[in-house]
Amino acid sequence: MQLVANQQLVKNRVRLGAAFHIGAFALFLGALLLTTQTDVSRELPILSWVAIVVGMGLYSLGQTQLRRWGPRNRQEEQLGQAIRSLDDRYKLYAFLATNLPDYILVSPAGVHVLVIRSDAGQIACVRDKWTSPGGRFGRLFGSGLGNPSADVQRQLTQIKALLTREGLEADVPVSGMVILTNPRVTLRVEGCSFPVTRLKDLKDVLRRTAGKGQNVALSSARVRDVQTVFDRHMQAAHTWR
Repeated sequence: MQLVANQQLVKNRVRLGAAFHIGAFALFLGALLLTTQTDVSRELPILSWVAIVVGMGLYSLGQTQLRRWGPRNRQEEQLGQAIRSLDDRYKLYAFLATNLPDYILVSPAGVHVLVIRSDAGQIACVRDKWTSPGGRFGRLFGSGLGNPSADVQRQLTQIKALLTREGLEADVPVSGMVILTNPRVTLRVEGCSFPVTRLKDLKDVLRRTAGKGQNVALSSARVRDVQTVFDRHMQAAHTWR
């Protein structure tokens, strides 16, 4: 198994998130200083309200960046460790671009988009409706479970568009799966549109998906052709977008 990642894009996006947070706290501090110069028994000056509102916006933007790119949320190393014993026909691409899936795997079964969640506890997908112990409150104080099925569908659209531009859409299968990385997770899956698996089972799931002998979707030569396309995109990848 091979793993390549656009590390400079990740670093720059983390820096951007930190800059948003610094700007937000600077505005909050400015609003606080303004209140010390006015009569607190009266209404806050308009500049204080503007600083607070803009600061909240910057803080939200910073959280968005860090939830996606922050070191606690990135999963490429965990994914690599889970499938490290697979051969070189399996290649994981991480963070090619901001408008592409974070984790793209090329394998004998085709191109997979991997949607990752690190939630713990009882996770259920019943006819593509996802529930978790955190519920709506989890989304307020963290990234939240959201709707991984919808994320897979959106990312498949992105990958299919890329393969179409490269002339590969005709014979390269595209699929997606949801992977739960927290060892304390338990799963209930009924009628989910896409495969859902725990991280420890990912290697076996990929092997079953690839098949054997004549049932393999892509020959080794064709796998290398597809990998060459993604290698070229990685080499030309931007460091900000």
